Amino acid sequence: MAVTLEKNSLHYISGFAPVRCDTHFRHNVKLADEFFTDESVTWVALGSVLYDVRNGMNVKTEYYSMEETDTLYLSVSQIKEYGLIAKNQNYLTDEVKDQSGYFELEPNMIVVTRSGTIGVALSTNHSSFDFSERTYVASGFVITAKVKPEFSANVIAGYINLFDVQRYLTAMAAGACQRNIAQPIINQLPIPECLLSSEADTHQEFADYERGSREMLNYISEKEKELANLKTDISSSIKQKIKAFYAGDSSVN
Repeated sequence: MAVTLEKNSLHYISGFAPVRCDTHFRHNVKLADEFFTDESVTWVALGSVLYDVRNGMNVKTEYYSMEETDTLYLSVSQIKEYGLIAKNQNYLTDEVKDQSGYFELEPNMIVVTRSGTIGVALSTNHSSFDFSERTYVASGFVITAKVKPEFSANVIAGYINLFDVQRYLTAMAAGACQRNIAQPIINQLPIPECLLSSEADTHQEFADYERGSREMLNYISEKEKELANLKTDISSSIKQKIKAFYAGDSSVN
């Protein structure tokens, strides 16, 4: 297995010079401390199983399409642990493909939000991606990486979404107004070696999480439709009563 091993993740943390002591760092590291200081774990630098790690594209608005196209421009707000969401979806024109640095997402990649909401990961193998019908371009606030063929993008994304890991990434974020993480943070992120082995019994648990989240989202979607219908009915009823009041019609109750 072509990975970079470390005895424990403290080796990585102690590599910061000077050692950070700000409240933001200390608070979030403390939340992840028990997990990442376990010296019985054989840790691997995540970057050793990734390649072509880079930020997404910063696309000028002139390449945004007013109409729906088959090229989706993915923002941080659309990347969720449970899949892509369509909220505030931007579409791009074909002309964007002629721009320098243009690249598309592919299967067996991971995308990780790096600014604003930090450390939310998603595998492009997720069912919310449809490469047969759509082209996906990540925004500049997203880190993208290809996963070496012998490893699972699904497991890596699932690992990054664990509570302890997200707190760790949040601790490593820099910036005063809007914190963000850089590519080296992802490359140097410690991951237990066992998770990269087919012997680890984690694939099914991550799959169960995805299936369970889809069921909950479907339920929420149905309830949101019911809520919208209820609002429509109440709005209609109240408008009728207002009109009836000023028309002097006492028959409307």
